[in-house]
Amino acid sequence: MPSPVFVIVGRPNVGKSTFFNRLIGRRDAIVQAEPGVTRDRRYGEGEWEGRTFLAVDTGGIAASEGDPFLPKIQEQTAAAIEESDVVLFLVDGIEGLLPGDLEVAQMIRVSHKPVLLILNKSDSKRTRETEWDFYQLGLGEVWPISAEHGSGVSDVMDEAIRIASNEVGSEEAEDTDERRIAVVGRPNVGKSSFVNQILGSERTLVSPVPGTTRDPVDSLCVRGEKPYRLVDTAGIRRRGKIGKRQVEAVSMIMAYRSIERAQIALLLIDATQGPRTMDAQIARHIKESGRACAILLNKWDLLAKESKTYDEKVREIRDKLVHIHFAPVLSVSALTGQRCERVFDVVEKIYESHLRRVPTGQLNRAIAEIVHAHPPPTVTGGRRPKVYYATQSGAAPPHVILFASLASQIPVQQYGRYVENRLRERFDFEGTPLRVSFRQRGASTPRRRNGRARR
Repeated sequence: MPSPVFVIVGRPNVGKSTFFNRLIGRRDAIVQAEPGVTRDRRYGEGEWEGRTFLAVDTGGIAASEGDPFLPKIQEQTAAAIEESDVVLFLVDGIEGLLPGDLEVAQMIRVSHKPVLLILNKSDSKRTRETEWDFYQLGLGEVWPISAEHGSGVSDVMDEAIRIASNEVGSEEAEDTDERRIAVVGRPNVGKSSFVNQILGSERTLVSPVPGTTRDPVDSLCVRGEKPYRLVDTAGIRRRGKIGKRQVEAVSMIMAYRSIERAQIALLLIDATQGPRTMDAQIARHIKESGRACAILLNKWDLLAKESKTYDEKVREIRDKLVHIHFAPVLSVSALTGQRCERVFDVVEKIYESHLRRVPTGQLNRAIAEIVHAHPPPTVTGGRRPKVYYATQSGAAPPHVILFASLASQIPVQQYGRYVENRLRERFDFEGTPLRVSFRQRGASTPRRRNGRARR
């Protein structure tokens, strides 16, 4: 099930950034007493009771009329609300109901999105006097919390997850034989041009201006009687330093959701520019979402070719996109069509890897050789963990569990990566994340639902 999106809205200085930091578990957003500090939307991934989610901290909607960024803040907050599963509307219990709260409430009503009305600073005596005033907003129950101290936040998150589970679950499509492919990447790397080249028509609008695509567009095509659904994701809508950073968050939300709707992600990189920071962020989410992936070096026709050009570009990608080191790289030109049809061969290969199950006998023989060549490092007390056997608990993506003594002390990042690399070499898991974990011998494997391990 896709990760739900929770968008935090409210007028300035009601504690949105403090609440955002509380949800994602780290101090990421800037927190000051000065109203209007948050103009750039921030987003972060969090987890609640085993369920991951994406939280979005927006700018104060009802900022002062003299703020030149107010129209952009309102526009981008409205766009974020449209992408949300649940709107978390924060109000200030000390200041009470103000005209700005009415303005925010109206924006939420127009969206028809599920909303939780959250009364912040409820640890103040003043809040008890103002709480009932907020019921006149007509947005249902008021949820009292203290974003600073954490009281009441667990009740809000339990309810938000419950609502989102119903909302997201109702949108999931029935399983079909089609391959669902998310075409993702930074703005203006040629996502729409690539989709149009594949479809043979201008299904999506193409322009040199970054951000022409505003919403994900689904397109269906067939190759060799196999159906493929392509999702062309949104990019930045306009230039400008402040506006650009605001819209990047909305674009990332839409890209995230497109990735989670898909089975396969095609990450397009501009070959003339190389990978950038946002590409690395998208790559990280592709891996964490457990999606198969290939990297397309687009605009290859614009490069002056030398004998080592491709190798140099691949080396740069491996250095900067470490989260998807497993992804094959293909150079293409959406403009000329160069190698675009080969993408379908790559998709089939990585999709097969994504679903691959290794017979238990073969897996354990491989693990025995891998561990013999390089045993787990010694742990506290000079003891060395012993690996007894392994099992594959699931596919899409493949997940291998090694049962061992002292399993909790085995360094998963280092030794798990070693085991992962050796398994990739042995069983050709190219193009898919491969999860390796260690469990104390005697612990049961996770129960599974619909072919996936429950976490």
